[in-house]
Amino acid sequence: MKKLLHFLLSAILFTSCQTAKKTVFNQMVNTENTYLYAIDLVNVEKDKVFVTLLTPKSNLEKGHFVIPKLVPGYYGAMDFGQYISDFKALDKAGNPLKTEHLDKNSWWIYDLKNLHSISYLVDDGWDGAYPRQGTAKSPGSMFMKDSVFVINYNSLIGYFEEIKETPYQVTITKPKGFYGSSANKPFQKDATTDVVSTANYRDLVDAPILYCVPDTAYINIGDTKVLVSLYSKEGKHFAKTLAAPLKNLLKNQQAYLGGQLPVKDYAFLIYHEIAPQGNFLGDGLEHNNSTLCIFAAHDLKALPEHLFDVAAHEFFHIITPLSIHSKEIQFYDYLNPVLSKHLWLYEGMTEYATIHMPIKQKMIKLEQFASNIEEKVKSMAQFNNNLSFTLLSKYAMEKQDSYMNFYQKGALIGLCLDIKLRELSDGKMGTQELMQALVKNYGKNTPFEDNELFDVITQMTYPEIRSFFKEYVEGARPFPLKETLFKVGLDLDDNKKTVRVMPNLSERQLTLRRYWINE
Repeated sequence: MKKLLHFLLSAILFTSCQTAKKTVFNQMVNTENTYLYAIDLVNVEKDKVFVTLLTPKSNLEKGHFVIPKLVPGYYGAMDFGQYISDFKALDKAGNPLKTEHLDKNSWWIYDLKNLHSISYLVDDGWDGAYPRQGTAKSPGSMFMKDSVFVINYNSLIGYFEEIKETPYQVTITKPKGFYGSSANKPFQKDATTDVVSTANYRDLVDAPILYCVPDTAYINIGDTKVLVSLYSKEGKHFAKTLAAPLKNLLKNQQAYLGGQLPVKDYAFLIYHEIAPQGNFLGDGLEHNNSTLCIFAAHDLKALPEHLFDVAAHEFFHIITPLSIHSKEIQFYDYLNPVLSKHLWLYEGMTEYATIHMPIKQKMIKLEQFASNIEEKVKSMAQFNNNLSFTLLSKYAMEKQDSYMNFYQKGALIGLCLDIKLRELSDGKMGTQELMQALVKNYGKNTPFEDNELFDVITQMTYPEIRSFFKEYVEGARPFPLKETLFKVGLDLDDNKKTVRVMPNLSERQLTLRRYWINE
């Protein structure tokens, strides 16, 4: 049994924007191998938050301390270390230890065996979703003193490369009356102190938290309990208004996923602010048990519709990549990430499920579905479609100008794969059943080998599917969208990029369409 060490962390002096302040932390309990963090959300100046780490025990001569460059689910470098300042490493007597700032996101700390604590200031990554549109991103954090704190731990908390698989305990000092909404619900020690505990860094980063005066509602979908937590200056008690359309969405997603949601608890954390008419920002990032959403819209009343679109896509991510993913995601390198080549699956198939579910569940008419397909066709035409999707996936960080095509062409590849599977199986298997089979084969804690997935799917389905992947996903051959849509009674005009519902279908077309959308 590990020996418990008690310590008092008090009278910590720090300088924030040339003003000295004193922060006192209550007595905490440490084990010999735990990251003990403290975050102060009360003494905030110029959007900077003070963070302190009581470090795990180590006999190493030096350590490589990391703040992430990137996080899973996002494919552009964020460089969260750029928001860190006044970085200090101290021994037990309070003497500074030698450090070396290696790059934007990491530091060498020498004499690690005598390291007692690390402290630094963290600036927020965005001040609002509007007017600086494009600066607000859902993997980042935002601090608005006495109003709201959108916290992604990856922008405040780091780890040592040499000490990775280690528990975390984070003590958060918050303004009185604030509530921390998260899939990993914090323990409320007292009116101004919360404690969050996780088994490792991945689990910590996987559960962002929204601090504000609470506006919350709960949804029960079968055995699943869903928290809806909202911050908006414009409305009080609006979370209940959002809960109604979300409940309808989740009930239909539950049916689409085979009748049972794969999570017992889930949270939608929503930040909203008003933007002028004609301006809109909607961004979301999926996690295993939550989605963090950022919106700027001209009217709070428009939020349910915008949230529906974002939430539908992000919630489907509980299937892929959260339950079906490669080792590159399971063992994610936050400093030098190696990307998987299967963004066609993670984003393309997720977006396809997002547009396919409403027609399959009778939420929309066929004409609206055809219009949604047409929108993807027109959007796809704006990109270079002579690129291998597997290569584009591996180099997504360098190919940002093509990344959004995973939501356009990627979704249409999913459509073609779905119809081909229905055709080969006489309706018994489509992408819905394929995803459910892959979840059973793998699951959250069992990753696949990146180079083996196409062969695994082929073994689970038909030999023709391997050729499909080779030609249209690994290769850049133009995929047969027009021919595929014709099989289910939809006509694609290649020149006008329009999709219309055909009259007078053959029995074969009617049968395959019935398999495809349960018409």
